[in-house]
Amino acid sequence: MNMDPNRRPQGNHSFDQPLQALRQQHEYVRKLFDRYLNTQDVEVKKQAGPEILQQLEMHTALEEAAFYPAVQKIDASLVDECEDEHQQAKQMISQLKGMQPGDAQCDQMYKELCDAIMHHVQVEEQQLFPKVEQSGMDLRSIGDQMQMFDANAVSQQAQATEQRDATRP
Repeated sequence: MNMDPNRRPQGNHSFDQPLQALRQQHEYVRKLFDRYLNTQDVEVKKQAGPEILQQLEMHTALEEAAFYPAVQKIDASLVDECEDEHQQAKQMISQLKGMQPGDAQCDQMYKELCDAIMHHVQVEEQQLFPKVEQSGMDLRSIGDQMQMFDANAVSQQAQATEQRDATRP
């Protein structure tokens, strides 16, 4: 698996089917967690760990900006639960950014984050997504909003990279 931190799996699929796009992102993060948690190779952990955090940050931002607002009216309490789980994940991500992948405490925190994320994915995929599918709402418009958010995020990431590279001696 290519662990390049600039690799964006979001670009590998279309937002024409937004629920499928989110499921694909969930699967990619699941594979990253498997890679991190099932190796003793510190170099693999140093690659997979930061990519997990980056992918989770991008995914949660996408859901919070484009997906959740669009589906809030379908089940507000379930969307609120998902947003609360995002907040908990963000706190863990913040802590992990200050830790060294491969350290025992860091590995335990990644395990806890994985458990929290897999619970969150289960809530979305088994409860929220079916309600969205059954609602009859226009998924294409949600996909359009997600695609616009994703394109903007890619643009911002490219600008940040250019600025960082321009300041290097």
